Amino acid sequence: MAEIIDSRLTLEFDAGTDESGERIFTYKRFNNVKTDAEDTSLQSIANVLGPLQEFPMVGIKRTNEYDISE
Repeated sequence: MAEIIDSRLTLEFDAGTDESGERIFTYKRFNNVKTDAEDTSLQSIANVLGPLQEFPMVGIKRTNEYDISE
């Protein structure tokens, strides 16, 4: 059975466009998130932190790492 061993929260921000019109995204990553933290709790935290940043927040992602060895 797979066991979760690490979790990370990533906030994605729209930093505008470059000289060729391509969108630029920046990211803030928070490592070592408690593996048993509820997704709704992380979303609430992200929604509080997002407006405090320089650019508008456009995405919230959670990445979990699992140990699948036997």
